[in-house]
Amino acid sequence: MFLRVVRATVSKGVKRDYVRLVEAYRDNAGKTQHRTVINLGRRDMLAAHLDFDKLRRLLHGDAVAPDSVKREDVDAFGAWDWGPMLAARALWSGLGLDTILDQFVRDRRDLVRLSDRALVLVTNRLTSPGSEHALAQWLESDFVCDRMGRRFIPCWRDDAERKASRTPRVRVVARQLQQWYRTLDQLYACKEKTEYALFLTLRDLFSLRVDMVFYDLTSTYFEGEGPPTLGAHGHSRDGKPRNRQVLVGLVMVDGWPIAHHVFAGNQRDAKTVPEVLRDLESRFGVNRVVFVGDRGMVTSHNLALVREHGHGYIVGRNRRRSGQVYDYIQSATGPWIECPAGITAREKETPPKTLVQEVASQEPGVRIFVVHSEERAAFEGRQRSKSMGRVRVQLEKLQRRVAKGR
Repeated sequence: MFLRVVRATVSKGVKRDYVRLVEAYRDNAGKTQHRTVINLGRRDMLAAHLDFDKLRRLLHGDAVAPDSVKREDVDAFGAWDWGPMLAARALWSGLGLDTILDQFVRDRRDLVRLSDRALVLVTNRLTSPGSEHALAQWLESDFVCDRMGRRFIPCWRDDAERKASRTPRVRVVARQLQQWYRTLDQLYACKEKTEYALFLTLRDLFSLRVDMVFYDLTSTYFEGEGPPTLGAHGHSRDGKPRNRQVLVGLVMVDGWPIAHHVFAGNQRDAKTVPEVLRDLESRFGVNRVVFVGDRGMVTSHNLALVREHGHGYIVGRNRRRSGQVYDYIQSATGPWIECPAGITAREKETPPKTLVQEVASQEPGVRIFVVHSEERAAFEGRQRSKSMGRVRVQLEKLQRRVAKGR
């Protein structure tokens, strides 16, 4: 192994020297090649802490006398977290995502492959969630590299230049930010192919059986306007009704996500179901599944559509303003069966129970189960208490106004 100094232009003609540890090897054809073992960083920043001459002698195999290095001369000036990236890369490669993404996108302009850049974004979201701009600070604390060991080093703007520019709050060089934004664009372009290829991998690895599909929605909001075709005001699950949002739908099989969809923020949950069913049939070749959704997915049109396509369904029914559902609940006079506790329930000191019993159905071909969840009952009790508290405060204010003759 040996040291190599590489000069790179970072921004507006500014050139910096970077030190790399390089090793020589022979490829399958017997030719000598070089590969980077590790990027040590900027030469000017390392010069105050690293003796390059000693390091070169060490790499050449020259003996260093024990008394030539004293304990007080050794100073650990920095260390990076390596474990999170190592674990993420093992899972990434185990699922074959590096191979899957590389076969879909081959852009010669990118010195770093799409799969390596995508892994950086994913690992950042798992360990230190933030924007692409905030990602640069994470690169300072963690050792993040591509498959060849080349470290991703944050490129910061010069303070004087930044403060004098039209974007003084942006601290990262535009070229590096654009690299992450381009990564997201490339991922979006091959989204459907990637999901299908990953589905095939999961099916082979874990003998995935697509006979029961779980589908649910959530929302995520924007601080700004958001994309004009998707960003809209709607029912906010984040408690941010004034912010524009989008809906994100996730399709799960045996605990594994196989597809996701993004909808306009003002779209009703139930209206997303037909598109998801069409996608399952056309892209994944699903002939018959049991569709599992919550009460927000239930409309007579959706249930008829599921039956028309030969699928089954397990859905929740809204008991409010439904005399039929109330009758089903009243008829639940038989013995209850206790369901196994879920993951979150098992983690509690006293796991809440979920009880179920089947009752006679008024609809041909449809089985009806009445479910009592202690966890859900406690949640609804808290919500009622909050609502009653708010109403009580308003009534007391009204009472005081009436007493004062206002």
